Amino acid sequence: MPTIELSAHAKAVHNFYAKIDDRDIPAALACFASAAVYRRPGFQEFDGLSAIEDFYRQVRDVGNGHHVVEAIVETGHEIAIRGRFEGFFSDGAPLQIRFADFWKFAQGKVIERNSYLFQNDGRAI
Repeated sequence: MPTIELSAHAKAVHNFYAKIDDRDIPAALACFASAAVYRRPGFQEFDGLSAIEDFYRQVRDVGNGHHVVEAIVETGHEIAIRGRFEGFFSDGAPLQIRFADFWKFAQGKVIERNSYLFQNDGRAI
């Protein structure tokens, strides 16, 4: 089977998931522009890198686990991801969830991310 070479944008997205799973928030968020926007169900828009960082440090209720990218579609400066997260909430309760992420890049940085997922108990995931 031939090896598929990922684009710089696809590598950045894969790195984001790996670093978030490692709980290395600074490394994970390094791909975002300072004026990036992040949208996800159940929350007002996170406007700017500091708001996005605050979500990951103060709000997100996820413990150990990992993201699995099942499919990636790229067109120019945009990437769509279909995947799942397998792991635990911060209190140790099991967490398995499917997601879709849509990423938009400009000048090598993420300027917009839109996540779609099902939240079944109101926790921030």
